[in-house]
Parts: sequence; C-alpha cells; structure tokens
Amino acid sequence: MTLYPVRHGEVPGSDNLFQSGFWARFKEAAGQESLSFTVRHGEAVFPLIAILRKGPNGNRYAYVPRGPVHDPGEGSRGRFLEELSAVLAPYLPADTACVRYDTVFPSPFTGPEFYSPNGQWKGAPRAGVRELRMNWGTERHALRKAPFDHLSPDTVVIDLRPSEGEILARMRQTTRNSVRRAWRSGAEFRLRDRSWLGEWYRIYADTADRKGFYREAFPYFETLVSLGERETADRGPKFLIMSAEKDGRAIAGIIVALYGRQAYYLYAGSTLEMRECMPNYGLQWAAIETAKAAGCERYDLLGVPPNNDPRHSLYGLYTFKTGMGGQIAHWSGCWDYPYDEDAYERLINAENLA
Repeated sequence: MTLYPVRHGEVPGSDNLFQSGFWARFKEAAGQESLSFTVRHGEAVFPLIAILRKGPNGNRYAYVPRGPVHDPGEGSRGRFLEELSAVLAPYLPADTACVRYDTVFPSPFTGPEFYSPNGQWKGAPRAGVRELRMNWGTERHALRKAPFDHLSPDTVVIDLRPSEGEILARMRQTTRNSVRRAWRSGAEFRLRDRSWLGEWYRIYADTADRKGFYREAFPYFETLVSLGERETADRGPKFLIMSAEKDGRAIAGIIVALYGRQAYYLYAGSTLEMRECMPNYGLQWAAIETAKAAGCERYDLLGVPPNNDPRHSLYGLYTFKTGMGGQIAHWSGCWDYPYDEDAYERLINAENLA
C-alpha cells in the first residue's frame, strides 16, 4: 500500500461526498484542519480525507468521514485498516491519539441469526466480539470499536435507476398515499436559491429546538452552500435547497446534496402548520425526481434507528424513511486505530463521560 498527500483539488474522484476534495475544503472553511491523500492498494486507487479533530479532553485524533471508500472484503478489512493506519501515521501530528474510520463496510452481522422471529434486526454483538472479528489476521490486534458512531451506521438507500412509477410502487402503501396527498394538497414544492437559506434555517432551527436535536449555526450552512456554488460543475457537489409552501407560507424545507451518482438527504425542518399537506412526503418525492433527472443512481437518506422498535426515540424517523421503498443498510460504524495508548485511553474516557 502507498499513500501520498495531494492538494484538495487533486483528490481522486468517487461518488462519496464525505471523501471528496470539496468536503476537505468545506471543513477547513469551517475551522477544522483537513488532509487529502491518494492511496493505492493493489489495483485500487482511492481518496482518503482525514479531518483533525479534538475530543472533549483536548486530545487530537484524525477522523475519516464515511471512509475509506475502498472495501477489500470482509476477511481482509482489519489488515487493510492496520496497514492504512501505518502509512498514514507519518503525515499526522505527533500528538495524534488515534485515527477513527467512519466505515461504510457492510456489517458482517446481518445473517438470519441476527434477526428476531418478527423480522427485527437484533444489531451487532458487543464491542469485544466485533473487535475479535475485525482484528483477525492483523499483526497488532489494535483496532477498537469506537464508543460511538459519528454518522449513523444504519441508513436507507433508494435505487433511483428504475422508472418513477417503479420507485413509487416500491414505497409502503401509506407512504405512497401520503405522497399523493401532498400532490393534491395545493402545496408547492420548489427549488430555491441561496437567498432562501435564511428562511430555511429558521424552520430548521425551530424544528431542532422543538425536538431537542443538535443543530449547526447558520454560518455553517452559508459556508456549505456558498462553497458549493463556487465549485466547478464537473467536480463539485450541487446543493438543492427545496421548500414546501402553501398560501404564501413556508411550511417545510430540506437540503439535498448531489455528488456524482449519489444523492444525500442532509438536513430538514418543518413547521407545525398545515401538516395535513404532508409537506415532508412531497419534498422527498420532489428530491427523488430532481436527483434522478440529474443522473443520480442512489439516494442515501442518511440515518435511521437500527430497527423498528417503537420504543426508540426516533421511531417516527424509521417509519418515514423506510416507507420510501429503499434498502436498509447496516454499516460497521466507527473504528479506531490507536497510535498512543495512553492518549487514546484519555480520549475514550473523556468521550464516555461527555
């Protein structure tokens, strides 16, 4: 394996927004140092974006969002991450506690034995069991399951390649009825420009505060969208700001990213007004139509609870997203490779207490 640093604009292409030169530039504009690399592993050549972050105790670690994009296969992943960590180490600050990979490796714990009789996924086993499997064949047996996942390892991905009729037919009947109800409600589903971002943020912030979710500050979105507009058409992502409006009033809005053949449902907000118009369903259908027309083949809804447990605080989100007719994906989540065991232990202890 070989790894060498490149400028953000020279990152090899992929359909992964979070492993793109754009994402490295965006994170730097948002105040986080980012490093870009090209990696060659056998015949595979792929990008690697690492963002330098600090834990709650100030210890620094390198974070690889939704990466690496290359998957050597389930039996080789541990050795692959061990070798990748070794060739990455010389380019990281000396006080880096670990590198944390937010992997998109399919979970190996999705066989029939991991589902309950009523079809509920039981989830992956405890961390120790997962670590034994990931470290099989490695030299140091050092890979650790991170105490939490930065991005949800469970998501829904919609295949946009079939016709619109087929996509609609794959939806749950109640979801399909809600989409049709949104069409008939008289609400307008519009593609807006950056001038509407302030109105969108008002709805988003109100939704996050009402539901107790973490939210980013407005400059974060200003930077995201304005930087996206400055990217070249053939390399950069396109961010769609979409609104649902009725009688001249904005009742919901979403931000969707299009990058290569991939679309991402990034952020959303809705008011408590005119909910009978089903604005969130109408917006999702408008996003599907727009992404499909732009040539995207997949639409990642970016995060659901791991199963259909009605006791989960985000049960409604699971019902909403899985109703769209996509495939549920379970990734392996965040994995750490410590460089300094003492610093890593301090980092983990601080994260567990945060």
